[in-house]
Amino acid sequence: MSDGISHVLGIGAGPANLSLAALADPCDDVMVTLLESRKIPSWHPGLLWGGSRLQVSPVKDLVSLVDPTSRYSFLNFLHEEGRLYRHLIAGSAYISRMEFDQYFRWAAKKLPVHLDSTVQSVDHDGQSFVVRTDATTWRTKNLVLGIGQSPRMPPCAGNVRSDLMWHSSDHLRHNRPMGGKNVLLVGGGQSAAEIALDVLSGRTGLPRQFTWASGREGFVPMDDSPFTNDWFNPSYVEHFHGLPGQRRSELLNRQMPAHGGIDTALLDQLYRRLYEIDYLLPEGVDHKLMAGSRLTWLEKNSSGFAAVLDNPDTCEKRVAQPDYVILATGYRPVIPEFMGPLGDRLELADGSYQLGMDYRVEWHGPPGHRIYAQNAAQATHGVADPNLSLIAWRSAVILNSIAEREIYALKEADITISLNR
Repeated sequence: MSDGISHVLGIGAGPANLSLAALADPCDDVMVTLLESRKIPSWHPGLLWGGSRLQVSPVKDLVSLVDPTSRYSFLNFLHEEGRLYRHLIAGSAYISRMEFDQYFRWAAKKLPVHLDSTVQSVDHDGQSFVVRTDATTWRTKNLVLGIGQSPRMPPCAGNVRSDLMWHSSDHLRHNRPMGGKNVLLVGGGQSAAEIALDVLSGRTGLPRQFTWASGREGFVPMDDSPFTNDWFNPSYVEHFHGLPGQRRSELLNRQMPAHGGIDTALLDQLYRRLYEIDYLLPEGVDHKLMAGSRLTWLEKNSSGFAAVLDNPDTCEKRVAQPDYVILATGYRPVIPEFMGPLGDRLELADGSYQLGMDYRVEWHGPPGHRIYAQNAAQATHGVADPNLSLIAWRSAVILNSIAEREIYALKEADITISLNR
């Protein structure tokens, strides 16, 4: 077993930590090394089919909103890959997730990313953080957790074990034949809608019955209006962080359409596809779109599953007997098991990290030895945190905090809405 040393060690090489490493690359005094458990870096691999689309501007890449001159920009990726002109001429109204995944993998090849490095434990020996993988022990003064979030499962599905049930994050890997089957899809956001369109496309055969249950009041569009987009602004994040906890929670609930809605163009595609199925295809599909219905009971049996869908508004319970269950039920931040050795030294609130404005985790350790967490601060930093929109700004905040100087000049962002300052 050999030792590695890094000034900053990032665990995970998803977009958040790739942004951190890309912005640190020109800095002589901040060296960032990333550890990634996968053999090939990938971004939401279970959702990377041709029609899946990016919901933000490609300018919101790893670096551009902080350093538009960086060689790690999406524009430079297109240039280096020799596709810039064709990309512009193609003139799509959106960028596919598949192309942004290619961009992330391109950046990862240029940065100090150690693939196939699964972290087993993180501890502190009084001199440095000690990060053990299956092959190497790393030592670092600063630790940045960028492992992403874990799939959220409905409570009733937590103990069900079957390869006929899967989370949306794993959808493509299953690739089950849908022809003549009964399919239950649970969830009401963008991923659920993309999977609904995939199932109804007939890519692996048209199902006999398709039930789509959403706990929300309807299949609602994402709010992409200008004033709503001001919530994805650094100035709003700073304002949100300063609010009382109860007020932050209230605002997140009200802002759900900004981060949990469905792209309007995708809703149009789904509606057209259902029209085609009902009136133009001879075989058809028995489909039920059930808004306001929650999965409250699920059991595996010899023929598939037995499920209960509960609508609290009508007090109606429906029993479904699907062959496949697809759970597009979102994600949640988790404290990984490898942080166990530091568990009693971490300041937690409701099972989550206590984070400062600079994304620093509160912990009991030597001054100057810091832990930062990416994509784990929606409750304290607002609706934009799990989104790609502010990853470059967040990485720059973290780098400035680590260096204790202004590596990147983060001027107060201009914002239209009044924040009572």
